[in-house]
Amino acid sequence: MPTQVNAGAPFLASASPVSPAGNIRLALFMALPELLSEFGQDPQTVLAAVGLNPGLLGQPDVLVPFENVDRLLQHSRDATGCEHFGLLLGQRVRLSLLGALGFAMKSAENVATALADLSRYRALHDQSALITLERDGELVSLRYLVTQLAVAEPDQIYDYAVAVGCSLLRDLCGQAWKPSRVMFRREKPARPAPYEKFFRCQIIFDNDWAGLEFHSRWLGVAPAGADPLLYQHMLREIRELDDAARDSAEDLISSLRLLLYKRHCNQGEAAAMLGINTRTLRRHLTSAGTTFRAELEAVRFQRALVMLEKSGLSALEIAEILGYADLSTFSHAFKRWSGVSPAHWRRSAGSRGLA
Repeated sequence: MPTQVNAGAPFLASASPVSPAGNIRLALFMALPELLSEFGQDPQTVLAAVGLNPGLLGQPDVLVPFENVDRLLQHSRDATGCEHFGLLLGQRVRLSLLGALGFAMKSAENVATALADLSRYRALHDQSALITLERDGELVSLRYLVTQLAVAEPDQIYDYAVAVGCSLLRDLCGQAWKPSRVMFRREKPARPAPYEKFFRCQIIFDNDWAGLEFHSRWLGVAPAGADPLLYQHMLREIRELDDAARDSAEDLISSLRLLLYKRHCNQGEAAAMLGINTRTLRRHLTSAGTTFRAELEAVRFQRALVMLEKSGLSALEIAEILGYADLSTFSHAFKRWSGVSPAHWRRSAGSRGLA
């Protein structure tokens, strides 16, 4: 079972009710020392510079705070002078680094099942983001969304994560596989050639989501290692690991908040996406002194604050995005949360920004 450590650097302070301190399993970064060495950098020096114990390099099951991983990739970029360092690192990730989850994905009956397991059990390796599979007609998108709101836009993390997604799909579908399009939240880099060389398809930068888009026919492809018996065995193992990782109500509620931040859904849908039944979800919420409705409203409030301050959307547009029937309902809810109207809060936020 992964061990969580205080890696020596403080978390960023955040008042967000939907941005718990996420952790990432170090196994996903086992290729980091080799890549740094290829650029002439000492891996131990780089880790120490961002407050990580160099001894952690030999402990793949350790969970490290998201902030530290983000700083590690940024510092690696600066130390090597390589703007696409995260991209290069993500290319080296293979299913085998995911342990039991990776073996389950390899032995799944098809790619659809493998990706569903990756999404459902992602917290075994990455508790800082959501991985979702979205379908629109014949097109499917595998998306990655960082949910640590207190951290500035982590370009290197997104570069790394999208490259990892492509690497894993090539493990499942064959190395000749390529997506139809690739989306990045970041601005277009000065040198896009390394991205074009790796993905071998159209790349869209400055998009509102990050991930890979591909034809739905790939979902029915059977991985080369498909094995029903092995899959059932590995599935039992990852479920046990996942149950242990979610042993506390706090962990499950953190996952619920991440999910609700990504999409509006009801209690039954949320429970299914978290891999539990509605009764179990309700029991954990009750033990923590909260309810599904209270968590949903807290997430709506946080999203409303972010959109009012950082977007040019009207209050009506925000109300529609958050799932309110009309502007009046949203305004009443916002005033109940904050004591002021959305318009008043937006004016106050603008005044603070000018101060």
